[in-house]
Amino acid sequence: MDDVVTCAWAPRTRLDGAVLGACARVDRFVLDHFIRRRPTRPGADLRDRLARAREFYSQPEFLARPETFFATPSPLRVSNDWIAPLPGGDLRLLRYESDFEPVFPEARGEPIEDFNRSGVALWWRHAASGHPAILCVHGYGGGQLWMESLAFEAFRFFRAGVDVLVYVLPHHGSRTPPGARHSGATFFDMDLVRTNEAFARAIYELRGLLHHLRRARTGRVGAFGMSLGAYTVALLASVEPRLAFVAAMIPIVSFADRWWAEGARDPWFTTAMEHGWTLDRVRSFFGVHEPLARASLVPHERRLVIGARGDAICTPEHADALWRHWERPRIHWYSGGHLVQLGRGAALAEVRRLALDVRPSARRRHVARGGRREAVRRAARRPIRRPVAASPSRTSPP
Repeated sequence: MDDVVTCAWAPRTRLDGAVLGACARVDRFVLDHFIRRRPTRPGADLRDRLARAREFYSQPEFLARPETFFATPSPLRVSNDWIAPLPGGDLRLLRYESDFEPVFPEARGEPIEDFNRSGVALWWRHAASGHPAILCVHGYGGGQLWMESLAFEAFRFFRAGVDVLVYVLPHHGSRTPPGARHSGATFFDMDLVRTNEAFARAIYELRGLLHHLRRARTGRVGAFGMSLGAYTVALLASVEPRLAFVAAMIPIVSFADRWWAEGARDPWFTTAMEHGWTLDRVRSFFGVHEPLARASLVPHERRLVIGARGDAICTPEHADALWRHWERPRIHWYSGGHLVQLGRGAALAEVRRLALDVRPSARRRHVARGGRREAVRRAARRPIRRPVAASPSRTSPP
């Protein structure tokens, strides 16, 4: 079984191999020329700060009791700005502020943290209550609300009957701090405190937005993420018990393993190693938020993994690792890359089915089908009663 699954992303024909190879080359070109960061010289005290922070983040209770790191959010302060009408609903821009405070004491009050206290989200909202809702979380470098709405096919989900909330990660889009090279540049920093606190803030906000949607009388709420967003929703699924379903598309599950796979090809990474990074240190630093560190709280039948067979950024091994950690739920492989997503339509159709499946009517159908199946099983186990020889007109009960 394992050998068969491991080969799920292997080329099946010569043409298939050529297509996957072309997709991987596009990913590699973008990674090398647009995503890869420029090396900068960090402050002289970085090594000491990372040593203090690693000791803090490595506290066993953060893993044993997730609420000690991922605090239960207070209600967000939200304003709704009406944008446009939609068939049976409308489009709204949510602006919110949270009272999140960095977990690492030294990070509290730093300007970059205060800048990200405010957030935005785009809500494709049905007027009628009770529609299932989905939190969409974008990948690294994204965060432009209209582009993300296209990437997540928000209108198609809306027309199918799902409320869609497109969320912007910290340090991305309009939350990008002044002076940053591009959207998301400060999410990953040689000062790893930035990354850990960004995830703590993102989970705090997503849980707050989930609560806001339920208070607005939507149906059950799930989450769908791509790339960095897939990592985020997989993490959310391990700490938020109210999450109804989760879909992780082209996920990454270990930044340490991904960075070390690049090695000397990345000058930024080489500079980071000169200032105290080692594989073991980074793993222990990020262990507090890695999706593989905790079990998912979402029911098994509500989990979905989507992998790209030609992905050269979040390689297929990451999707496979998450699938195994989640105890082998539904998985969908498409024949494309991270960026050239050939066959993504079928993948997103799987997510829509997952979201619509949590409607009460869908659950009743499942119960009815399950009840019929159970009746058939009971009938199959029931002993067969033979007719009594003296009374041939009598038959065994149905």
